[in-house]
Amino acid sequence: MAELLKILMYSGPSVLILLILIFFGKNAIEYFFSETIEIKKKELNQNLENHKMLLDQQNRSFQHSLDTKLNEFNVRFSKLHEERANVIKELYERLVKLHSATVTLTRRIHPIIEDAEKEEKQRLENVNNALNEFNKFYLVNKIYFDKELSDRLDKVAHEYWSKNWDYATILRMFREGQVSGDFYKKMVEDSQKITEAVDKDITKSLEDLENEFRRVLGVI
Repeated sequence: MAELLKILMYSGPSVLILLILIFFGKNAIEYFFSETIEIKKKELNQNLENHKMLLDQQNRSFQHSLDTKLNEFNVRFSKLHEERANVIKELYERLVKLHSATVTLTRRIHPIIEDAEKEEKQRLENVNNALNEFNKFYLVNKIYFDKELSDRLDKVAHEYWSKNWDYATILRMFREGQVSGDFYKKMVEDSQKITEAVDKDITKSLEDLENEFRRVLGVI
């Protein structure tokens, strides 16, 4: 310390002033940087808070938009499911009527109530009406079913049409006396095969469709 004082005495005021400037300049620089850092920290914290608020607003806006779209989807899906359920109900009703008319037409023995020919004609008419009602309703509502189920319904509809057509043809040939001998025997065998196909294969297809309708409606 004594040596420092000697240096200051011999060096003059200029050195003293320089030392004072260095000392206070260093403190000023430290103070400046310290204040600058604090200001920047406050700015960063404020920016962070602003960013958090913006993200929170965006999240709320996105959630609101998502909830709105979800509600719209649920409404549309609920409406679609309701319409689809009504279509399935109506279609199944027509399918059961068609099946009943087909079973009645293709059974091996028909009791005669009053007039055999008239009653046979009525059975044929019932089948034709049932086929028309089913096809007319199904074709305009086919869009409610996926491709796989539509293909199954197409196949079942064709089977009903095919078996009824073939059986009606055999009846007409019998009625008009166009069969005899071996051909008569073949027609009898063919009619029996149709009856068995209706009782087994087509009935099984109807049962499978029933289960598929239940699955679509969510009741199984």
